[in-house]
Amino acid sequence: MAYANFNIIDWHAISAGIESKTAWQQWQETNFTWPKGEKASVDKIPAMARRRMSSLSKLAVQTALRLIENQNVDYLVFASRHGELTRTSALLEDILNGNDASPMAFSQSVHNTAAGLFTITAKESIPVTSIAAGENTFHSALIEASAYLYDNPNHRVLVVDFDEPLPSHYEIFEKEAYQGYALGLILSVGEDIRVEWSNKPSVSPEVLPHGLQCIANLVGSNDQWKVNSQSIQWIWTRNK
Repeated sequence: MAYANFNIIDWHAISAGIESKTAWQQWQETNFTWPKGEKASVDKIPAMARRRMSSLSKLAVQTALRLIENQNVDYLVFASRHGELTRTSALLEDILNGNDASPMAFSQSVHNTAAGLFTITAKESIPVTSIAAGENTFHSALIEASAYLYDNPNHRVLVVDFDEPLPSHYEIFEKEAYQGYALGLILSVGEDIRVEWSNKPSVSPEVLPHGLQCIANLVGSNDQWKVNSQSIQWIWTRNK
């Protein structure tokens, strides 16, 4: 069984109506009940930059900006299963309807949009990787971060996992019920957290993306939990 060890120096997560660890704990204790009619605060992003961002990029950039306020990081890993699919879907629909595609929308429809927008907004030239690995995207980002820390034990890595439900054209492929979110983790070398994984096909689909399951357990009291995908089982152990 393969594994990765690391410490979580700090973490922050946001979604519409949920912006504190206390609010996330309430979400977890009420069986993942999402607030209605709320908007996520994106006050860390300058207004001029905010106007050009998709709702998903705003969540990711806001989370990252919040975490680097009091922490220095040396490497960034942005992870999103679907990325800017909502924007891309709208562009394709415009083209099919005979309309011209918006140059700005087109330029921000790539998978590393949020990562680039963050470095520009923060005015930080930090090395960054963008990852998409299906349902295992979040855990793949943690592996990438752990590999980097192995080679750079004195550094810190910021992992930002973010996603939103599929646009209407693709909703038949959506198996999970959730709303847009972003989770940021600042990681360092250590053994507070151990993540093990092995090939073990799951017969029961998960009800939440892996990043949201991580939040639910970070605010919970379990010292160990399992996360299943179709081909891999991930086992988390929190060492006190």
